[in-house]
Amino acid sequence: MDKSFGIISEGVTDQIVLENVLFGFINDKNLPVTRLQPKENESGNWDKVFKYCESPEFKSAFTFLDFIIIQIDTDFMARGEVSLKYKIDINALSVEEVVLAFRDKFIELIGADFYNNFEQQIIFAISVNELECWFLPIYFDGQKNKASKTMGCIGTLNKVLPQRVGFFIDHKKTEYYETLTKPFRKRKKLLKAAKQNPSFQLFIKELEGKIPLN
Repeated sequence: MDKSFGIISEGVTDQIVLENVLFGFINDKNLPVTRLQPKENESGNWDKVFKYCESPEFKSAFTFLDFIIIQIDTDFMARGEVSLKYKIDINALSVEEVVLAFRDKFIELIGADFYNNFEQQIIFAISVNELECWFLPIYFDGQKNKASKTMGCIGTLNKVLPQRVGFFIDHKKTEYYETLTKPFRKRKKLLKAAKQNPSFQLFIKELEGKIPLN
């Protein structure tokens, strides 16, 4: 596929996950992907995702990239550290409503006019409540209650990972995340997994609606 991608995410491990998803979805392991935020050797955080999206650097990235993926976990919103500028009330919302609320916040920060001009090139990867929830269908395939969880996902994964892959998710190690999401590089496995977790499925629908595969 002759298209280029950029990723804005909370951290390097999130970039690795999204790259594997892209490689599997497009079926191209040589797909050109630029890590916009965080850059190499930089630290990441949820607030840096918001700040990048309202920066001139975000807008200029479209001069050399065809698509930009914006990833963020939603769990931080339940903590008391969020400034009013970025605060989103997600209490009692469904997964789909949470994703839409975050999408609206990003559009506000990007600017509605700019977003409207580049809507087809901006893809949201809103992980409810954490990106690790998207791994559950790989390790609990067909177990609906566990595969579709949106809370306590790392703890659930850690009950089976030592036997399956030989480690716990106890640190944000890049090699861990590369191993855990390697199955996403296979399109059939990717699409099957995504159907089992709600916010993962919404991300795949975003990809399907915006990336021409023919």
